[in-house]
Amino acid sequence: MTSDLVPWVVAGGLAVVVVVLVLVLRRLRSAARSDLDAAERARADELARLDAEHREQTEARDAEHRRSLDQADAARRDALTAADQSRDLARSGMRWEEASAQVIRQAAIAAGLNGVLMTNVVFVPADETERGSWRRFVAQADHVLVSDAGRGLVIESKRWGGIVFDGRRPSEVHPAFRNLLDESSLVPPFAVQVQSRTVLNHEQEAENWWQVRVQAKNAAPAQQVRVQARRLAGFVDAATGTRRTWFDTCVFYSSPTAMAYVQAEDRSGGASTAVVTNQHELQSALAAWAAKDAVPNRARADAVVRALAGQGAHTITIGSYRLPE
Repeated sequence: MTSDLVPWVVAGGLAVVVVVLVLVLRRLRSAARSDLDAAERARADELARLDAEHREQTEARDAEHRRSLDQADAARRDALTAADQSRDLARSGMRWEEASAQVIRQAAIAAGLNGVLMTNVVFVPADETERGSWRRFVAQADHVLVSDAGRGLVIESKRWGGIVFDGRRPSEVHPAFRNLLDESSLVPPFAVQVQSRTVLNHEQEAENWWQVRVQAKNAAPAQQVRVQARRLAGFVDAATGTRRTWFDTCVFYSSPTAMAYVQAEDRSGGASTAVVTNQHELQSALAAWAAKDAVPNRARADAVVRALAGQGAHTITIGSYRLPE
Protein backbone atom coordinates (compact mmCIF):
# COMPACT_ATOMS: atom_id res chain seq x y z
CA MET A 1 0.00 0.00 0.00
CA THR A 2 1.43 3.32 -1.03
CA SER A 3 1.57 6.27 1.23
CA ASP A 4 -1.04 7.99 -0.91
CA LEU A 5 -3.72 5.36 -0.06
CA VAL A 6 -3.24 5.45 3.72
CA PRO A 7 -5.26 8.62 4.30
CA TRP A 8 -8.11 7.24 2.24
CA VAL A 9 -8.10 3.97 4.13
CA VAL A 10 -8.16 5.80 7.46
CA ALA A 11 -10.90 8.09 6.26
CA GLY A 12 -12.94 5.11 5.08
CA GLY A 13 -12.48 3.36 8.40
CA LEU A 14 -13.53 6.47 10.23
CA ALA A 15 -16.58 6.76 8.00
CA VAL A 16 -17.52 3.18 8.77
CA VAL A 17 -17.08 3.84 12.50
CA VAL A 18 -19.23 6.98 12.25
CA VAL A 19 -21.95 5.08 10.41
CA VAL A 20 -21.88 2.30 13.00
CA LEU A 21 -22.00 4.86 15.82
CA VAL A 22 -24.93 6.63 14.20
CA LEU A 23 -26.81 3.34 13.82
CA VAL A 24 -26.04 2.37 17.43
CA LEU A 25 -27.08 5.78 18.74
CA ARG A 26 -30.30 5.64 16.75
CA ARG A 27 -31.02 2.15 18.13
CA LEU A 28 -30.25 3.30 21.67
CA ARG A 29 -32.42 6.40 21.23
CA SER A 30 -35.26 4.25 19.89
CA ALA A 31 -34.92 1.81 22.78
CA ALA A 32 -34.80 4.70 25.26
CA ARG A 33 -37.87 6.23 23.68
CA SER A 34 -39.67 2.88 23.88
CA ASP A 35 -38.66 2.48 27.53
CA LEU A 36 -39.82 6.05 28.23
CA ASP A 37 -43.13 5.44 26.48
CA ALA A 38 -43.60 2.22 28.43
CA ALA A 39 -42.76 4.01 31.66
CA GLU A 40 -45.24 6.79 30.80
CA ARG A 41 -47.93 4.23 30.04
CA ALA A 42 -47.21 2.37 33.27
CA ARG A 43 -47.35 5.66 35.18
CA ALA A 44 -50.60 6.61 33.46
CA ASP A 45 -52.08 3.19 34.24
CA GLU A 46 -50.99 3.47 37.89
CA LEU A 47 -52.46 6.96 38.14
CA ALA A 48 -55.71 5.70 36.58
CA ARG A 49 -55.79 2.77 39.03
CA LEU A 50 -55.16 5.03 42.01
CA ASP A 51 -57.77 7.48 40.77
CA ALA A 52 -60.31 4.65 40.35
CA GLU A 53 -59.54 3.33 43.84
CA HIS A 54 -59.90 6.83 45.24
CA ARG A 55 -63.25 7.27 43.52
CA GLU A 56 -64.45 3.88 44.78
CA GLN A 57 -63.33 4.65 48.32
CA THR A 58 -64.92 8.09 48.17
CA GLU A 59 -68.17 6.65 46.81
CA ALA A 60 -68.13 3.92 49.48
CA ARG A 61 -67.57 6.51 52.23
CA ASP A 62 -70.31 8.71 50.79
CA ALA A 63 -72.68 5.71 50.57
CA GLU A 64 -71.86 4.68 54.16
CA HIS A 65 -72.38 8.27 55.30
CA ARG A 66 -75.75 8.37 53.54
CA ARG A 67 -76.70 5.04 55.12
CA SER A 68 -75.70 6.35 58.55
CA LEU A 69 -77.77 9.49 57.98
CA ASP A 70 -80.73 7.41 56.78
CA GLN A 71 -80.44 5.09 59.79
CA ALA A 72 -80.18 8.04 62.16
CA ASP A 73 -83.18 9.69 60.53
CA ALA A 74 -85.15 6.43 60.69
CA ALA A 75 -84.20 6.00 64.36
CA ARG A 76 -85.28 9.57 65.05
CA ARG A 77 -88.62 9.00 63.32
CA ASP A 78 -89.10 5.74 65.22
CA ALA A 79 -88.27 7.44 68.51
CA LEU A 80 -90.70 10.28 67.82
CA THR A 81 -93.40 7.81 66.83
CA ALA A 82 -92.75 5.66 69.89
CA ALA A 83 -92.92 8.75 72.10
CA ASP A 84 -96.19 9.87 70.51
CA GLN A 85 -97.67 6.39 70.87
CA SER A 86 -96.46 6.17 74.46
CA ARG A 87 -98.08 9.50 75.33
CA ASP A 88 -101.33 8.48 73.64
CA LEU A 89 -101.39 5.14 75.45
CA ALA A 90 -100.50 6.77 78.76
CA ARG A 91 -103.28 9.34 78.40
CA SER A 92 -105.93 6.82 77.37
CA GLY A 93 -104.78 3.95 79.58
CA MET A 94 -104.82 5.59 82.99
CA ARG A 95 -108.40 6.75 82.56
CA TRP A 96 -109.60 3.14 82.31
CA GLU A 97 -107.09 1.42 84.59
CA GLU A 98 -107.21 3.62 87.68
CA ALA A 99 -110.23 1.85 89.18
CA SER A 100 -108.83 -1.64 88.59
CA ALA A 101 -105.45 -0.53 89.97
CA GLN A 102 -107.09 0.32 93.29
CA VAL A 103 -108.77 -3.10 93.42
CA ILE A 104 -105.46 -4.85 92.62
CA ARG A 105 -103.65 -2.81 95.29
CA GLN A 106 -106.24 -3.71 97.94
CA ALA A 107 -106.11 -7.39 96.95
CA ALA A 108 -102.29 -7.36 97.08
CA ILE A 109 -102.30 -5.80 100.55
CA ALA A 110 -104.87 -8.32 101.74
CA ALA A 111 -102.70 -11.14 100.33
CA GLY A 112 -99.73 -9.87 102.37
CA LEU A 113 -97.57 -8.91 99.39
CA ASN A 114 -94.49 -6.70 99.54
CA GLY A 115 -93.56 -5.13 96.23
CA VAL A 116 -94.60 -2.63 93.57
CA LEU A 117 -97.69 -2.20 91.42
CA MET A 118 -97.12 -0.40 88.12
CA THR A 119 -100.13 0.60 86.05
CA ASN A 120 -100.09 1.30 82.31
CA VAL A 121 -96.53 0.23 81.54
CA VAL A 122 -95.68 1.43 78.02
CA PHE A 123 -92.53 0.10 76.35
CA VAL A 124 -90.86 -0.67 73.02
CA PRO A 125 -90.29 -4.43 72.73
CA ALA A 126 -86.64 -5.38 72.31
CA ASP A 127 -85.53 -7.01 69.02
CA GLU A 128 -89.06 -7.22 67.69
CA THR A 129 -90.71 -5.57 64.68
CA GLU A 130 -94.20 -5.29 63.37
CA ARG A 131 -95.30 -4.99 59.77
CA GLY A 132 -96.76 -1.64 58.86
CA SER A 133 -95.67 1.97 58.56
CA TRP A 134 -93.08 1.74 61.34
CA ARG A 135 -90.31 -0.72 62.01
CA ARG A 136 -90.75 -0.53 65.78
CA PHE A 137 -93.95 -0.40 67.78
CA VAL A 138 -95.08 0.39 71.29
CA ALA A 139 -96.57 -2.24 73.58
CA GLN A 140 -98.57 -1.70 76.74
CA ALA A 141 -99.25 -3.77 79.84
CA ASP A 142 -102.24 -2.82 81.99
CA HIS A 143 -100.73 -3.72 85.36
CA VAL A 144 -97.39 -5.20 86.44
CA LEU A 145 -96.75 -6.50 89.95
CA VAL A 146 -93.15 -7.04 91.10
CA SER A 147 -92.72 -8.81 94.42
CA ASP A 148 -89.79 -8.26 96.79
CA ALA A 149 -88.56 -11.66 95.59
CA GLY A 150 -88.14 -10.17 92.11
CA ARG A 151 -91.01 -12.19 90.64
CA GLY A 152 -93.21 -10.43 88.07
CA LEU A 153 -96.91 -10.71 87.23
CA VAL A 154 -98.65 -9.07 84.27
CA ILE A 155 -102.37 -8.46 84.81
CA GLU A 156 -104.64 -7.82 81.83
CA SER A 157 -107.69 -5.89 83.00
CA LYS A 158 -110.90 -6.33 81.00
CA ARG A 159 -113.69 -4.00 82.05
CA TRP A 160 -116.29 -5.86 80.03
CA GLY A 161 -119.97 -5.47 80.87
CA GLY A 162 -122.86 -7.82 80.21
CA ILE A 163 -122.26 -11.56 80.36
CA VAL A 164 -118.70 -12.86 79.94
CA PHE A 165 -117.47 -16.38 79.25
CA ASP A 166 -113.74 -17.18 79.34
CA GLY A 167 -112.65 -20.76 78.65
CA ARG A 168 -116.22 -21.98 79.21
CA ARG A 169 -118.65 -22.45 76.35
CA PRO A 170 -121.96 -20.65 76.98
CA SER A 171 -123.95 -23.90 76.67
CA GLU A 172 -121.86 -25.40 79.50
CA VAL A 173 -123.10 -22.64 81.80
CA HIS A 174 -126.77 -23.00 80.82
CA PRO A 175 -128.55 -24.72 77.92
CA ALA A 176 -130.39 -21.48 77.16
CA PHE A 177 -127.08 -19.97 76.00
CA ARG A 178 -126.60 -22.66 73.34
CA ASN A 179 -128.08 -20.54 70.55
CA LEU A 180 -125.94 -17.47 71.21
CA LEU A 181 -123.29 -18.60 68.72
CA ASP A 182 -121.81 -21.57 66.89
CA GLU A 183 -119.61 -23.18 69.55
CA SER A 184 -117.95 -25.72 67.24
CA SER A 185 -114.98 -23.41 66.64
CA LEU A 186 -114.51 -22.38 70.27
CA VAL A 187 -111.15 -23.87 71.24
CA PRO A 188 -109.26 -22.38 74.22
CA PRO A 189 -108.09 -19.76 74.61
CA PHE A 190 -111.27 -17.79 73.93
CA ALA A 191 -113.56 -15.26 75.53
CA VAL A 192 -117.16 -14.35 74.67
CA GLN A 193 -118.98 -11.18 75.68
CA VAL A 194 -122.76 -10.84 75.38
CA GLN A 195 -124.04 -7.33 75.86
CA SER A 196 -127.26 -5.48 75.13
CA ARG A 197 -127.14 -2.79 72.48
CA THR A 198 -129.68 -0.13 71.65
CA VAL A 199 -130.23 0.61 67.94
CA LEU A 200 -132.73 2.61 65.94
CA ASN A 201 -135.03 0.78 63.54
CA HIS A 202 -136.27 2.08 60.19
CA GLU A 203 -138.93 4.09 62.03
CA GLN A 204 -136.27 5.69 64.25
CA GLU A 205 -137.57 3.83 67.26
CA ALA A 206 -135.15 2.42 69.83
CA GLU A 207 -134.73 -1.35 69.89
CA ASN A 208 -132.59 -3.48 72.18
CA TRP A 209 -130.43 -6.19 70.63
CA TRP A 210 -127.97 -8.67 72.04
CA GLN A 211 -124.46 -8.19 70.70
CA VAL A 212 -122.14 -11.20 70.85
CA ARG A 213 -118.38 -10.60 70.63
CA VAL A 214 -115.91 -13.47 70.36
CA GLN A 215 -112.17 -13.10 70.95
CA ALA A 216 -110.31 -16.32 70.24
CA LYS A 217 -106.81 -17.61 69.58
CA ASN A 218 -104.33 -14.68 69.46
CA ALA A 219 -107.11 -12.20 70.26
CA ALA A 220 -108.15 -14.03 73.44
CA PRO A 221 -107.32 -12.13 76.64
CA ALA A 222 -105.29 -15.06 78.04
CA GLN A 223 -103.15 -15.18 74.91
CA GLN A 224 -102.84 -11.39 74.75
CA VAL A 225 -101.47 -11.18 78.28
CA ARG A 226 -99.00 -13.98 77.62
CA VAL A 227 -97.67 -12.18 74.55
CA GLN A 228 -97.28 -8.96 76.54
CA ALA A 229 -95.53 -10.86 79.35
CA ARG A 230 -93.05 -12.36 76.88
CA ARG A 231 -92.38 -8.94 75.35
CA LEU A 232 -91.98 -7.37 78.77
CA ALA A 233 -89.53 -10.07 79.85
CA GLY A 234 -87.45 -9.41 76.72
CA PHE A 235 -87.49 -5.69 77.47
CA VAL A 236 -86.30 -6.24 81.05
CA ASP A 237 -83.62 -8.68 79.88
CA ALA A 238 -82.29 -6.10 77.42
CA ALA A 239 -82.32 -3.38 80.07
CA THR A 240 -80.62 -5.46 82.77
CA GLY A 241 -78.33 -7.57 80.60
CA THR A 242 -79.82 -10.86 81.80
CA ARG A 243 -81.56 -13.77 80.10
CA ARG A 244 -83.68 -15.16 82.90
CA THR A 245 -86.60 -12.79 83.44
CA TRP A 246 -90.04 -14.40 83.64
CA PHE A 247 -93.46 -12.83 84.14
CA ASP A 248 -96.51 -14.82 85.24
CA THR A 249 -99.89 -13.78 83.83
CA CYS A 250 -103.43 -13.05 84.99
CA VAL A 251 -106.66 -11.88 83.33
CA PHE A 252 -108.90 -9.77 85.58
CA TYR A 253 -112.50 -9.13 84.51
CA SER A 254 -112.86 -5.99 86.59
CA SER A 255 -116.37 -4.71 85.84
CA PRO A 256 -118.46 -5.07 89.02
CA THR A 257 -121.69 -5.21 87.00
CA ALA A 258 -120.70 -8.07 84.67
CA MET A 259 -121.77 -11.69 85.06
CA ALA A 260 -118.57 -13.66 84.39
CA TYR A 261 -118.29 -17.42 83.92
CA VAL A 262 -114.64 -18.42 83.60
CA GLN A 263 -112.15 -21.21 84.01
CA ALA A 264 -110.02 -20.23 86.98
CA GLU A 265 -106.89 -21.16 85.06
CA ASP A 266 -106.17 -21.15 81.33
CA ARG A 267 -103.52 -23.72 80.36
CA SER A 268 -103.85 -23.52 76.59
CA GLY A 269 -100.61 -23.40 74.65
CA GLY A 270 -98.60 -24.96 77.48
CA ALA A 271 -98.75 -21.80 79.62
CA SER A 272 -100.77 -21.11 82.76
CA THR A 273 -102.78 -17.91 83.17
CA ALA A 274 -104.98 -17.16 86.18
CA VAL A 275 -108.46 -15.83 85.32
CA VAL A 276 -110.34 -13.94 88.06
CA THR A 277 -113.59 -11.97 88.21
CA ASN A 278 -113.59 -10.14 91.56
CA GLN A 279 -111.37 -8.90 94.36
CA HIS A 280 -111.73 -12.05 96.45
CA GLU A 281 -110.62 -14.30 93.57
CA LEU A 282 -107.82 -11.87 92.77
CA GLN A 283 -106.59 -11.92 96.38
CA SER A 284 -106.44 -15.73 96.35
CA ALA A 285 -104.61 -15.74 93.01
CA LEU A 286 -102.07 -13.17 94.25
CA ALA A 287 -101.43 -15.11 97.45
CA ALA A 288 -100.80 -18.31 95.45
CA TRP A 289 -98.56 -16.40 93.04
CA ALA A 290 -96.46 -14.85 95.82
CA ALA A 291 -96.05 -18.24 97.51
CA LYS A 292 -94.22 -19.58 94.42
CA ASP A 293 -91.19 -17.44 95.31
CA ALA A 294 -91.47 -16.15 98.86
CA VAL A 295 -87.77 -15.55 99.64
CA PRO A 296 -86.99 -11.82 99.31
CA ASN A 297 -84.37 -10.91 96.71
CA ARG A 298 -83.99 -7.14 96.87
CA ALA A 299 -81.27 -6.96 94.21
CA ARG A 300 -83.36 -8.78 91.62
CA ALA A 301 -86.54 -6.88 92.53
CA ASP A 302 -84.77 -3.52 92.31
CA ALA A 303 -83.27 -4.42 88.91
CA VAL A 304 -86.72 -5.22 87.47
CA VAL A 305 -88.28 -2.12 89.02
CA ARG A 306 -85.53 0.15 87.67
CA ALA A 307 -86.01 -1.27 84.19
CA LEU A 308 -89.75 -0.54 84.26
CA ALA A 309 -89.88 2.62 86.36
CA GLY A 310 -89.07 4.92 83.44
CA GLN A 311 -91.85 3.60 81.20
CA GLY A 312 -94.44 6.18 82.13
CA ALA A 313 -96.17 3.89 84.61
CA HIS A 314 -98.10 4.97 87.68
CA THR A 315 -96.18 3.28 90.52
CA ILE A 316 -97.48 2.31 93.98
CA THR A 317 -95.43 0.51 96.63
CA ILE A 318 -97.09 -2.28 98.60
CA GLY A 319 -96.19 -3.45 102.09
CA SER A 320 -92.62 -2.93 103.30
CA TYR A 321 -90.99 -2.59 99.88
CA ARG A 322 -89.45 0.78 99.04
CA LEU A 323 -88.43 2.00 95.59
CA PRO A 324 -84.68 1.85 94.83
CA GLU A 325 -82.74 5.09 94.80
